[in-house]
Amino acid sequence: MSAVVCGTCAWGDHEDFYPSKIKSNERLMYYARYFSLVEVDSSFYAIPNPKYVERWATQTHERFTFNMKVFKGMTGHERNSVEDRMVFFPAFRNAIEPMRESGKLGALLFQFPPWFTLSKANVDYIRRCREYFHDQTLAVEFRHRSWFDSGMSERTVEFLRREELVHTIVDEPQIGDACIPAVVEVTNPRLALLRFHGRNKDTWYIKDAKHAGERFRYLYSKPELSEWVPRIQEVAQKAERVHVLMNNNFSNYAVRNSFDMMELLGQEAVRPPLPTEQIQLF
Repeated sequence: MSAVVCGTCAWGDHEDFYPSKIKSNERLMYYARYFSLVEVDSSFYAIPNPKYVERWATQTHERFTFNMKVFKGMTGHERNSVEDRMVFFPAFRNAIEPMRESGKLGALLFQFPPWFTLSKANVDYIRRCREYFHDQTLAVEFRHRSWFDSGMSERTVEFLRREELVHTIVDEPQIGDACIPAVVEVTNPRLALLRFHGRNKDTWYIKDAKHAGERFRYLYSKPELSEWVPRIQEVAQKAERVHVLMNNNFSNYAVRNSFDMMELLGQEAVRPPLPTEQIQLF
């Protein structure tokens, strides 16, 4: 069975996880005391400076892994043309180079928007992404049900498998077209990726949220997470690595649930005292 590693999407959030004395530029080092995996979320909003990427790599221990979410201009979130999206590819490749050289780059996540529906043009675009980043592990996350409804699930999974792309297995509210079911399939033997977005139906389509955490405000119970243990063990039989990432980034929910999942999987989870508990010690 392959190694299963748990972590969170982003490290800059989780306000209630970090002691007050920890500065913002020290959060990654503190986070890495407890986890060996994180997803870089800031790279979705702007292509990072390679110097920052190099710093992230040097601030973490040798077993640490970064998955990096690709810039939104590359996934159609800005509703730009295919050619306009491709313009960003060289700059993004240059940005991630320090991480690749460090050996800590796990996967590049292409999370497509809800309007990225199943079509020949979009299938071709995914192939172009695969061709450009042919030397990297690429993961794909869809946000529209057309890729899996009406008997298309098997064909979508087979397409990802042929292109050696990682299918992102998700846990999220099942409401409307802008969500996908939990299709537990391994499409690249190098990696299985699971992302937990919470199950808050009331906020899934929230508009003008001040912070992403408002949308993913959901704390999983241990029984809810335990339902996933057999599925995680199943994919661990088929993939060399398994990444389990919590994206319910409100308060310290993602951190707490990452520790919960580690314990459910029989892993050692050393929980730091919460800031409020630290205060009570004195």
